[in-house]
Amino acid sequence: MSRTYIVKVKFDPSGHFTVDEATMEINISLRCAPVKGKANRELINIISKHFDIKPSNIKIIHGLFYKTKVIQIF
Repeated sequence: MSRTYIVKVKFDPSGHFTVDEATMEINISLRCAPVKGKANRELINIISKHFDIKPSNIKIIHGLFYKTKVIQIF
């Protein structure tokens, strides 16, 4: 069973992270700058730790270069 979430990303060292299961939305503050995919890797690592799954089970399906992304968790 896969789940799809809308992810809203901010760049802030606070590391804020919230998941709203009702709306399937994740709000996250990343520490890495969006340079050469570092922010996307950090995003996937944080989400994988939260849901206790492998990072390879998470895919960004829309918004790779934007602050609002759509991810799919397998």
